[in-house]
Amino acid sequence: MTVCRFLCRAAALCLALLLSLSLAACAGAKPEDTTAAPKITVPAETDPESVSPVTEKPDGEETTAPETEAPPVPRAKSLTFLACGDNIVHDAIIEDAAKRANSTHPNYNFYDMYRGVAPLIAKADISFINMEGCVAGPSFGYHGYPFFNAPNEIGTAFTELGFDVVNLANNHMMDYEEAGYAGTVSYFRTLPVTTIGGYTKADYDDLRIVEKNGIRVAFLSYTTLINFARQLPAGSDYLLPYAREDDLTRQIGLAKANADFVVVSMHWGTEDEFTPNAEQTRLAQLCADLGADVIVGHHSHTVQPAAWLTGRNGNRTLVTYSLGNFISTMYYSQNMAGAMLSLTFNVSASGEKSLSDVRIIPTVTHYSLDRDGLQIYLLSDYSEELAKQHGSTLENAFSYEILKRYYNVIPAEFLR
Repeated sequence: MTVCRFLCRAAALCLALLLSLSLAACAGAKPEDTTAAPKITVPAETDPESVSPVTEKPDGEETTAPETEAPPVPRAKSLTFLACGDNIVHDAIIEDAAKRANSTHPNYNFYDMYRGVAPLIAKADISFINMEGCVAGPSFGYHGYPFFNAPNEIGTAFTELGFDVVNLANNHMMDYEEAGYAGTVSYFRTLPVTTIGGYTKADYDDLRIVEKNGIRVAFLSYTTLINFARQLPAGSDYLLPYAREDDLTRQIGLAKANADFVVVSMHWGTEDEFTPNAEQTRLAQLCADLGADVIVGHHSHTVQPAAWLTGRNGNRTLVTYSLGNFISTMYYSQNMAGAMLSLTFNVSASGEKSLSDVRIIPTVTHYSLDRDGLQIYLLSDYSEELAKQHGSTLENAFSYEILKRYYNVIPAEFLR
């Protein structure tokens, strides 16, 4: 009886304990949380740092953050360059341009004189010409030798042909003193060309840089002589760019720091000579030592050698000591033989810079026995028959074979 009563009490206590625990559990339960946190989804076997995070817009729509674009891959670049020699507008050229006037060129038609070389000028990415003499406007009158002032239409012809750079630094730049110099500079600055060789004191160190095809080419210009040693008046705003060593050092340094290539135009040398003089070779080596890439020479009215120079840092500099006359009506056969320099500037994908496809292209200025009918020909397009009709035959021996001899001073590597 006692054992039975004990077992009944124990069972009742266990039942009460179980009931108490069940009620306590029900009383402490929380409701289910229905708010989901933003997630970043990482595919299996993928580096989490390489995955674009998935974020949630306010309306719950997921969007993928834009990926960062890869930097552009460097590519090789190139730019073609053509340089022409002395453009000398004698009286006979002005008269011939007036005779050839037409509806397109109603006063002076210079353009047609250049048709034989126009495609090469237009094709080059950058084309250069040396304008020998003033283009200062009609108030000075239009004259040839010895005091040159050409009509403005010569500048119009340059732009129609496709010239990009016009050089004004030469021995005739002061033929009409400060007023003529200033007028010439002002006129060319109204045209869509880069003007070099004509400067004010304020802008002398402003670099003239032409950029094409992603390549920057700086152009500098100097002369070693001015006729009659004419000088600007004291207090003039203008400056004559003589080839002073301190200016060359400063400006080539500036150009190298701001451009891919540096071209130096030099008006120098001795007229009617076929080889460079000591001043030319000294200045050329100085430019090479300072790091210039190309030197375009003119003034002798004859074709002079081209050469590679080695600068003090081991760099290579191309020099053409003179490209001769591009157009003129000078009398003698050596003055009718001219040249154009053609080359390509290159920047490789790794940034290495070089020149290639360097060529000297022979040209001939032709005029008739009446000293008109001006036309520039490629030597390859000229002939013995045309030579017999050249006005120069009235002054000296002149033939196609004689013209070809003037290019013997050019190394064969440049006459491909």
